[in-house]
Amino acid sequence: MSGLVETEPIEGIINGITERGGIVLDPSTAKMDPVAGVKKAAELGYKKIAVTVAFADTAKKCRELEAELGLDLVVIAVHVTGLDREEAQALVETSDIATSCASKPIRDLVKPLAQVGTAVPLFALTQKGKELVIERAKDIKSPILINTMALPVLPEHKQPRDLK
Repeated sequence: MSGLVETEPIEGIINGITERGGIVLDPSTAKMDPVAGVKKAAELGYKKIAVTVAFADTAKKCRELEAELGLDLVVIAVHVTGLDREEAQALVETSDIATSCASKPIRDLVKPLAQVGTAVPLFALTQKGKELVIERAKDIKSPILINTMALPVLPEHKQPRDLK
């Protein structure tokens, strides 16, 4: 669900998730905690885990868990609008995929292996990220142009403008 950054416990929703086989980390708070989510998935026996993160510190902690527990993570940076250059750099260095949102630092810093879209692009930053993006493209019914070129491709007329 794009843009979800905070939750609250709603019994009907929690019941619906659990009835469908989903797991809620803490039904009393419904907190969103990527690090705890990775730990929980590992405890349940999962090794290949995708996790979304909004901060470099969270991505770093997830990578530490990956090494410690012998996991195979895909780290996806999300909600990056408003990050300063330093935080954006750290996220680029620790993520497999990054959404660009309205982040100029992300657009400036990425060296993507693959890119999806040009107005609000998604960048595959590692081979693992590239493979996941390409795998997802197989399900798209409309025609797709696949081409090689220097990335990122950021047409000026499609990029976010500074707020005045």
